[in-house]
Amino acid sequence: MSSQDAAKSSVKMASFASGKFRPSRAVLATIVAAIVATACAAVVVAAGMAAPGAAARGGDRVGAGKVILAAMQTAMPAAMRSDVANAVVAPRPLPDGVRVPSYAPGPMPFHAGEQLVYQASWIGIPAAGGKVALHSEQGDPALLSAEIWISTNRLTDKLYKMRDYLREDFAAASLKPAEMNIRQNEGRRHDTFNVTFDHHDHVVTLVKHGPRGTQTRKFLSYNPSGPVSGAMMALSQPLEAGDSLSFDAFSGTTRYIFELKVVRRERIGTPLGEFDTFRIVPSVTYLSDGKINDEVHDTTLWVSADARRLPLRVESAVFIGTVRIDLVKVIDPSSPESAAQQAVSR
Repeated sequence: MSSQDAAKSSVKMASFASGKFRPSRAVLATIVAAIVATACAAVVVAAGMAAPGAAARGGDRVGAGKVILAAMQTAMPAAMRSDVANAVVAPRPLPDGVRVPSYAPGPMPFHAGEQLVYQASWIGIPAAGGKVALHSEQGDPALLSAEIWISTNRLTDKLYKMRDYLREDFAAASLKPAEMNIRQNEGRRHDTFNVTFDHHDHVVTLVKHGPRGTQTRKFLSYNPSGPVSGAMMALSQPLEAGDSLSFDAFSGTTRYIFELKVVRRERIGTPLGEFDTFRIVPSVTYLSDGKINDEVHDTTLWVSADARRLPLRVESAVFIGTVRIDLVKVIDPSSPESAAQQAVSR
């Protein structure tokens, strides 16, 4: 955006705030879409981390989730949307000087059968919800599958309707991703994405199917991650204040290098009670399309500092107010307490 466009935008926002400017329904829908995009990206982020665990304006959304989704997609915001026009034939390597470390999985804080439910709100107004489920792959006990559902609520649907779905399959022992599928249904957009990981040839292939046809991209990667497998790997590591982790993540049609910095430990209140947490700040240091925006700026993630490593909350500043994503329910059939809560809710 040019400085002139930014100035005009600032004037318009000031007029809107003062009540002198009455935006059309289309403008309101655009504002809601941007807010919902950020909220859902953060859900993906939280979801990605939870399922163990994003949405850019007009571009790819990393997971938002691109964090650990929004990193991993607000970190997925870049992850879940792209308007790439041309297919790439040869696998693209990372630029010279860009390196990503390799990690070994630590103790897994999540197991098959667990589900995490999130609620996203904007300045306290409920806007969207998300659910993450982790389960064993039928017919192949060596694989785990994570599914993420994100949807706007009825009120938000009137201005901007979103129904997104992501599934990632990955090795249970190594957390190496095998395949990922995304269905994006937002407003009038209806796209599907398929991502495959060839660990033998170190090639990641991303394919988008949409109204404009099929678009393909290929990347050379020696330590690839999906939004969920990367989040799982991050949460399995020993975390302490001052630590920093980096991942080479893929989603939609975008590759992004994201970094997670553990700022400090702090105690917070959540819908599930009070927790001692790690305060984590995500950032995207490289995007394959070369357009690093401020999607994950002013985004913070809180993860419980106990053995469960629950992704409890994501907060992200938007141009009006703040989007907050809270973990509101944990469903674990193996936990007597969780089973009792489910029985009461029925």
